[in-house]
Amino acid sequence: MRRKITKIILWIVGLLVVLAIGLTLFIGQQVFEGYTNAVSREDTLTYAETYLEKFDNFVKDKNFQKVEFPSSKYDHQIPAILIKEDQNKDIAVLVHGMGGTSRSLTDVMGVFLDLGYNVLAIDQRYSGDNLAPYNTFGVLESYDILDAIDYAKDEMSEEGKLVLWGESYGGASAAIAAGRNEESIDYLILESPVADSNELLDQELYDIEAQQKIPANYMKFAGNLYTMLKLHFSFKDIDASDYLKNITIPVLITNADQDTLTPPHMGEALFEAIPHEKKQLYTAKGFKHAVFPREDTATYRQIVSQFLQQYP
Repeated sequence: MRRKITKIILWIVGLLVVLAIGLTLFIGQQVFEGYTNAVSREDTLTYAETYLEKFDNFVKDKNFQKVEFPSSKYDHQIPAILIKEDQNKDIAVLVHGMGGTSRSLTDVMGVFLDLGYNVLAIDQRYSGDNLAPYNTFGVLESYDILDAIDYAKDEMSEEGKLVLWGESYGGASAAIAAGRNEESIDYLILESPVADSNELLDQELYDIEAQQKIPANYMKFAGNLYTMLKLHFSFKDIDASDYLKNITIPVLITNADQDTLTPPHMGEALFEAIPHEKKQLYTAKGFKHAVFPREDTATYRQIVSQFLQQYP
């Protein structure tokens, strides 16, 4: 009798374990599908209709071409916009933010063209014409950026300089890319960058907890587990500041005092993570998220120019 009871208990425990694992994987999948589809590729194309006329007017008198090159790590093509001026020997690789595309960076393109840089602006994965799936807080996006840098090297002179520039979500992607391999990058410039993406993820999970009463910590545990199984990275890997701890190239970070999406403390965290003194942090007054280069382009151009001149 006792043996039979033991078997029943073990069977019940086993069933509960299976149910717990199944529930955790289900919750994890929901978290995964939520953050990896934060802004769909289709939505980025729809939003692009609001700025395509501005982009078309900007490039109509320029040497502009659409290019693409293969991902060295995954099975997709990386689409980009290349604008070249014959006299320019340097190049800037530009990385848009969440919801943007390569064509959303007209004002920034103008800044670098004015400063003597050709520009290569990519569509991040799951944005614009980039068919790679998933938003991944810059982790997988960073590999596309490194491929873009390799492509850009072939479009610049041997003595030319390469700037890697990223804004907001793309700032995290750019920081992670530079942290992975800075060998071909001469300068890193980040505008309104995301620092630790866990901060954004946690806030979203706390909002869900308030509405649905599912503990945020449990959702994050489940989402982290599912992410590791599916994409082979963890939420420990989405803190961009960790990737800057061994960086040696000059870094400029700009942000804005009225930014509530990537508040000033994010730029400060990235700034503090950089181990050397070839770094600058500029906080623009009176601006919201990622609009400073667009609404006060002249001042932004001056800041970038002075930074580049300080570290020739």
